[in-house]
Amino acid sequence: MNAHRSDSELDRALDGLLARTLLPPQLPPRFRADVEAARARLKHTDVAQLRMRFEGEHLEQLARVEADFVRVRRSTLGLLIGAAVAVGVGAAYGLPWLSAHVGLAAPAVIAWGSAALALGIGVAALRGWIAEQVS
Repeated sequence: MNAHRSDSELDRALDGLLARTLLPPQLPPRFRADVEAARARLKHTDVAQLRMRFEGEHLEQLARVEADFVRVRRSTLGLLIGAAVAVGVGAAYGLPWLSAHVGLAAPAVIAWGSAALALGIGVAALRGWIAEQVS
C-alpha cells in the first residue's frame, strides 16, 4: 500500500513537471468559431450526398489508376516486342556480316548490341511516360 502511494505521488509530480515544461500550443484566433461553423455546416449536410460524392470520386480515381495500369502494360508489351524484333533483325542481318569481320566474337557483339538497342527503346518509352506523369 505504501508503494502504491509513492507511485501515485511520483505520477502527480511527473504530471506537474510535464504540465510546466510542455506548454499547450497556441490556437489560431478564430479556431473555436471555425470549429463551431464547421459543426453547423455538418448538421445541414446530407450524409448520403457526401457518401455518393466520395464514392463517385473514388470510382473516378479507380478508373484513372486502371487506365494508367493498362497503358503501362501496353507500353511494356510494346517494349518487349520491339526488343525481340531488334534481336531478331540484328541476328539475321548482322551475324553473317559480323562473323566475317569480327570472327568468333560476333554472337557476343550481336547480343550486346541488341541489349543496348532494347535498353534505348525502354529509356525512350519511359521518358515519354515520365513526361506524361509530370505534366
